[in-house]
Amino acid sequence: MVFQRKEDSFRCESERRFGFTLIELLVVIAIIGVLVGLLLPAVQQAREAARRSACSNNMKQQGLALHNYADANPETFPTGWIGEYEAPEIHGDEGEGWGFASRMLPYIEEKNVYDAINFGEGVGHTSNATARTSIISAFRCPSDSYGVGELFNPGLDGAGGNDEEDAPDVTPGPTQYSRTNYPGMFGSEHIAHDDHGAGGGAGGGLEASEGNGIFFAGLEGGKQAVRFRDVRDGLSKTIAIGERDSRMGGSLWIGMAEGTSASMSRVVGIGEHVFNSGDPHFEDFYSSHPGGVSFVFADGHVAFLSDGMTETIFQALSTRAGGEVAN
Repeated sequence: MVFQRKEDSFRCESERRFGFTLIELLVVIAIIGVLVGLLLPAVQQAREAARRSACSNNMKQQGLALHNYADANPETFPTGWIGEYEAPEIHGDEGEGWGFASRMLPYIEEKNVYDAINFGEGVGHTSNATARTSIISAFRCPSDSYGVGELFNPGLDGAGGNDEEDAPDVTPGPTQYSRTNYPGMFGSEHIAHDDHGAGGGAGGGLEASEGNGIFFAGLEGGKQAVRFRDVRDGLSKTIAIGERDSRMGGSLWIGMAEGTSASMSRVVGIGEHVFNSGDPHFEDFYSSHPGGVSFVFADGHVAFLSDGMTETIFQALSTRAGGEVAN
């Protein structure tokens, strides 16, 4: 007769009690995988909701900044960007280029950056290197996953594969700038990049100094800037600023950088095509938020406009005095 020691019996029972098979392990892993698969979309949605809220807050700051600027400059919006005057017209693709967002800096707690700007020189001048590479968090949407880095090098006009409508930054240029995701509203028709002169260029587009929205080219000192009384469609029915992610190229808060591809469209967008179009151009509005795009209206309020809006209604919201009725 063989006797088993008590210690051996206890060891065998312990091994049986705490051991598990490979099948049991695979089942546990599968259950965990299913749970992660169920929870991940909810986590992603919560994160995107937080990013969209942060983006909306950025835009609310800009709406307040526009009206604080107007308090200091009797009911007048900042000039879209500073062009160059050659009688009898303003050339929007030439000149110092300072954009409307650069004038908003003191009103979004960025006066240090504003004080570093040499407004007597162009945005690309060496004296403005500190300002143009300053990262302004209020001008960046956290949902923009297309822009690699806060700084980028805008492509030069006509260099490499740069195309001002579809791919302005395929071949990077030599000068570094800080991004923005919030261009202003030029109006309901495209900008005539290639032609100067009243009446615009090919395709009936408006010259840069003739935008029918809130922001277009003007002169230093607020000349050609839009006043509140010019917005006859109503401040609450007219878009001032919209979203644009970096999927097609980078936009600039500092202004029009002379010589870059799509130089004017980096400062403003257009309402000719409805936002988040299936066939977008660089100058359009589009965002990484599912279901729509956020806009700042001229009265300062922010609205999330849903995909599916008709082009007619969007164009009506893009003009300051078109006489349309838009709900």
